[in-house]
Amino acid sequence: MSEVLRLTERVAAALATRILSGTWPENHKFPADADLCAEFAVSRTVIREALRLLGAKGLIMAVPRRGTHVALREKWALWDKDVLQWLTSSADGINKYDLSGDALDMRLALEPTLAALAAARADDSANTALQESLRALQQTNGHEAEMVYLKAFYSAAGNDFAIAALPLAQFALKHRAAAPPLEAYQRLTAAIAQKDGVAARQAAVQALLTA
Repeated sequence: MSEVLRLTERVAAALATRILSGTWPENHKFPADADLCAEFAVSRTVIREALRLLGAKGLIMAVPRRGTHVALREKWALWDKDVLQWLTSSADGINKYDLSGDALDMRLALEPTLAALAAARADDSANTALQESLRALQQTNGHEAEMVYLKAFYSAAGNDFAIAALPLAQFALKHRAAAPPLEAYQRLTAAIAQKDGVAARQAAVQALLTA
């Protein structure tokens, strides 16, 4: 990674944290580029690239003759993996926005349907991957192993849009204090293998509500 890229990502993350934590609210005007250069001890090129990155994520907007402002929340690309990572960082301090409940709502809307799809579509390879990832999770009971399991679960649904939603699940796991719901995952894995869509839906809901 080049020095400019590394500095750009550091500055973008710092500015995004101020936005996503609510420290800089919607329509807040950004400091002048020169002030940001001085604050972060970086070049104007780095600041401009950082702002371009934030703009691509919908976090900021350029207002003619008024400068750069924080965009409305409805414009934020909250499903973007970088934004979700920045949200995790912003949650470490004072945070106006607690989106962990919203993340759970979306997973409740999504994962039971994915479970039913997986029960209908999963082939031998998908079932093997799901079972192997479950065994690994049972042995380690850790966050990384749970993400491997969820990736196998989402993949078993046979829908490319589902894979794109994995960063949301990762964000949710980082904000969950409870241990992985192993019993519910066991039921989910078995139901998918048995092609029982109703049981798979129920297990997916149980996994979310008991974790």
